[in-house]
Amino acid sequence: MVDYKKFFLISLAISLISAVAIIFLTTDAETIESLKQIRLEFIIGALLLQILSYILTARKTKFLLRSLGYQIRTRHAFENVLTGILLASLTPSSVGGEPVRILLLRKNSKVPVGKATAVIFMERFLDALFFLICLIPSLFILRSFLRNEGGNGIWGIDTLLYIGIICLFLILAVLIYAIIRPEFAKKMIRKILIFTEKKAPEKYKPKINKMIFTSENEIDLFRSSFKRFLSVGKLNLIVAVFYTVIYWLVHFSVLWLILLGLNVHPNLQLLFATQVVLAIIMIIPATPGASGISEIAAYTLFSLFVPASVLGVTVIAWRAITYYVNIAAGALASLKVIRKYGINAFGSEMSPEKEAELLDPNN
Repeated sequence: MVDYKKFFLISLAISLISAVAIIFLTTDAETIESLKQIRLEFIIGALLLQILSYILTARKTKFLLRSLGYQIRTRHAFENVLTGILLASLTPSSVGGEPVRILLLRKNSKVPVGKATAVIFMERFLDALFFLICLIPSLFILRSFLRNEGGNGIWGIDTLLYIGIICLFLILAVLIYAIIRPEFAKKMIRKILIFTEKKAPEKYKPKINKMIFTSENEIDLFRSSFKRFLSVGKLNLIVAVFYTVIYWLVHFSVLWLILLGLNVHPNLQLLFATQVVLAIIMIIPATPGASGISEIAAYTLFSLFVPASVLGVTVIAWRAITYYVNIAAGALASLKVIRKYGINAFGSEMSPEKEAELLDPNN
């Protein structure tokens, strides 16, 4: 079992150290004066936009499930998103949220694991597609700005960016290959799981053995679900694409409202371009929740259009709304899920026979 408490403490420590360092480097008399003139209505607006982003993701999940012939209540979709956000915020590359969301889709809406996996994968795929489309225009905007400013680039950003892009492409390539060559994917996953079972401590062996038992069915369901997205589920998939675009526009607007609250009027093209680059950098699986990396990268990128006197405040406010609010909202949702399903809500207590029944495509 993943030690989320350990991840949380590590993430919190790194983030707090980064925040203190940024405050120390940027706070001056002008910063105090700027804080006296802060417009709280815009900060509250930024917080409301963050909450709206949860609703948009829940709606996207709902339409993707509808593509596969499953219905989910909006309330359950909302809980699903928030619970996933909590664990995503505590793990490198945000990978911890997906397995939990898949389990909750199975518990709440009786969606087979393979099809739930297809839905969550399609969400990530649409996000990745959005960033791949936006990346080249964003880099063009950044380079044009730096050239006009007479700069030679940003120290360290190129390396981080390339690593992030490589990670993104590798993840997409592996998943797409699993769709094109499912038999090969089955063999590889089975070999990996068998090897893992041999090396794992005794207490983890039953769970890994169950994964070996169900993996082939899950891959088959995953592949058939993906094909269905592109056939009978096209209309709902188009709606999900719409929600993806709106979600990221809303998410990127959080920073815009924070800056308006600090009486800063940034170049909107530059504001959105830097956040596209920042989001890709945060994919790097270096620290839980990208703590430290996100603060440093944001400090570097936001310095292109935010005055030095409020730069630290901007980074901390942005991180608080887009990260710590996620943890708080996710924690509340997780407590509700635990009250409903018990302490083992994020695990699987089913027998292999029951699991096979649930994974049956005819169910």
